[in-house]
Amino acid sequence: MPLSVDQPAMHEREAGAADAVQAVLRLFRVLRHRKKYVITAVIVAGLLGGWHYLTAVRIYEASASVLITFTGSDVFNTSMSSNGNPDSQITTYEQLFVSDLVLEGAANRLQSLPSEARVDFTAVPRDKWRRVLQNNLTASTIRRTSIIALTYRSKSPAAAEAAVGALVDSYLEFMEKNHQDVSVEIVSILEKERLAKEAELRSQQERLLEVKRLARDLGTGGESKVLHPLVQRVVRINEELLQVQTHRLQNEASLTALRSAVQNGSDLRQHLINLEEVVGKDLVMSAIGITPESASLASQIERQAMLDRAKLEKLREHLGPTHPNVIELLRSLEGARHHKEQFQMLINGPIVGERARQLGPMLITMADENLSKIRTHEAELESQYKKTEAEAMQLNGQLAELQIVENDVHRLSGLHDMLLDRIANIDLNRKGDDVRVSIVSEPKANPSPVSPRLRVVALLCLFGGFGVGAAIAYVLDVLDDRFRSPDELKEQLGIPVLAMVRKLTLSGDGGADSLQVHVASSSVESEAFRTLRTTLAFAGQDLQRVAITSSEPSDGKTTVLANLGASYAQAGKRTLLIDCDLRRPGLTKLFQLRGTTGVSNILRDQGDVAATATTCVQATGVDGLEILACGPKPPNPAELLSSNRFMDLVAWAEVNYDQVLIDCPPVMAASDAAIVGRLVDGMVLVVQPEKNHRRLVLRAAEHLLSMRVNLIGTIANRVGEDAGGYGYGYGYGYGYGYGYGEGYGMDDSDDEEVSEDSFEQSSDHVTPRRAA
Repeated sequence: MPLSVDQPAMHEREAGAADAVQAVLRLFRVLRHRKKYVITAVIVAGLLGGWHYLTAVRIYEASASVLITFTGSDVFNTSMSSNGNPDSQITTYEQLFVSDLVLEGAANRLQSLPSEARVDFTAVPRDKWRRVLQNNLTASTIRRTSIIALTYRSKSPAAAEAAVGALVDSYLEFMEKNHQDVSVEIVSILEKERLAKEAELRSQQERLLEVKRLARDLGTGGESKVLHPLVQRVVRINEELLQVQTHRLQNEASLTALRSAVQNGSDLRQHLINLEEVVGKDLVMSAIGITPESASLASQIERQAMLDRAKLEKLREHLGPTHPNVIELLRSLEGARHHKEQFQMLINGPIVGERARQLGPMLITMADENLSKIRTHEAELESQYKKTEAEAMQLNGQLAELQIVENDVHRLSGLHDMLLDRIANIDLNRKGDDVRVSIVSEPKANPSPVSPRLRVVALLCLFGGFGVGAAIAYVLDVLDDRFRSPDELKEQLGIPVLAMVRKLTLSGDGGADSLQVHVASSSVESEAFRTLRTTLAFAGQDLQRVAITSSEPSDGKTTVLANLGASYAQAGKRTLLIDCDLRRPGLTKLFQLRGTTGVSNILRDQGDVAATATTCVQATGVDGLEILACGPKPPNPAELLSSNRFMDLVAWAEVNYDQVLIDCPPVMAASDAAIVGRLVDGMVLVVQPEKNHRRLVLRAAEHLLSMRVNLIGTIANRVGEDAGGYGYGYGYGYGYGYGYGEGYGMDDSDDEEVSEDSFEQSSDHVTPRRAA
């Protein structure tokens, strides 16, 4: 069962591949036929490219690379203490290269350089120098690294190198100025506090030794000793007091550094992060510029960008870069990237200027209030500690005093160690800012121009000229809607050309005297019919029942059928012609049998088909050739041809005659031809290249094949004397009128002309093509 399901799909893929190959071959033939347009376009493109290469201004390029290292905190982390993610921030620092401050600093440096380094700014006002730098500068991040590559284009290699150097120096100055660390001030404050605690620790240690000496061996140092509840309380108060004092020292250091930063107008971002527990996360985020709505929007945009990138990867497997869906996704991703860059710049921007003047006093006030609370709490704990300590001293005497002194020593030792660790950690980062910038590739210019490049210009001219020439050739081919050669007719329809018929002047007025084969059997034109008869005989299949049709009216199918029938009769075959064009019976008119009984009578009669048909068959005047006329025009020809009686009629004709030829209506005029075509051994399509549009003929052939009609081949009708090359020796314009459809055959005045054609031998071998 799976095999039967897969076979149609396999056939469709094979047919699609074959169609693609045919399209490529046809395009190749079109280009070969109109190669003069392609050659001319390539030559013109080459001349234009050569003129551009000779006259274009030479552009040189200088480059440099800088490494961005992140050591600061990530504002997106709720703890406000983890390291930043380079991938999420590197774009911000990349865009800083084209910021106004960096560009202005570079312009100031270039202004002091010699004129050779300022060739790009000749006759440019000073206030426009930033725009020139921005237009010539390109800053991009190397994939999967934190390295930003800079390139600058200029009319001179020296000027390009000088510009890159000025930009790098200005960038370094900007980063150093806006990312200064506050660790130096904090270290000095903590160092003073450490010295004080160290002196207090020494004093307590001396007191501990003295108390131990006085207490002698009281066994107070054992781990299994059970302390009095009052002593335990003193211990708990002492531990809490240690924590409060540690907290107070940290807040004092932060407050001192904050006041210094506010007074000096420094960046408050680091201080704001340090005071997160005091001011609250919401205030920190608001001061940095992040609202819950903007954070939620940034998260939504990032998720949508991930979905768009996945969708873009899938679309690129099937669509090209210019497809509207691909362009729309690229624009959406570019918008998301721009929003993310703006968001990052807002987050990482320094808090200086007006923001600092508004935020600084508020931060100082909040930090001062928090410090006051801590000091009050510390004073209460100290008071409670002293009171409890006195009670314990009175209770346990020297034992309690010894325990308290040991606790004091332990507390002071822990506080001293904490200060040492904090100072050591801060000192390790004293020389490092939140972001470190290092030059990994010094500014250097390329001595060879990057524009114009001879190889690029040559390739563009070649491909551009070829593309334009091919487009011109293709458009001309599309506008020329005709079959220009038998090969093209065969190639596009996928079936062979059986014969080519020339224009003739016939002498007969009707009947057998109008048949070329009967009147002049030895002529070249008559020989073409005999050759056609032989070709059908050796087609490799039984073609006893053959139908002939055309794409539209007046293509000469009736005359072709009548002459072919006469040719079969001359060969000694008993031949029957059946006029199944029940709408416009041209075959009946040709033999002057209008008004006689025929096919329509047989199909509407209720009697025996064989008996009725025998009485309706009439002679034509040609030995061995008989005809079954149309009969009266019925109102429902398609229904009659679809009936079982018509199948019986065809079967009767097959039994009683050696050859049966059926005249059908045009394919595009009615569905009758497809109905008849399914009941015969094969069908021939008559094409009049001088009259028929190519697309109309293609649709007719496709319609027959879609109905599973065995389309044997085509016959080119009314071909000029010099046929055989491109154009058949004829030409025609557009604008002739024709009508068909439901109205086909309604007016007898539209009956197609007869006795108009004869055949010329075709060398094509017949290979019948059946619909898939």
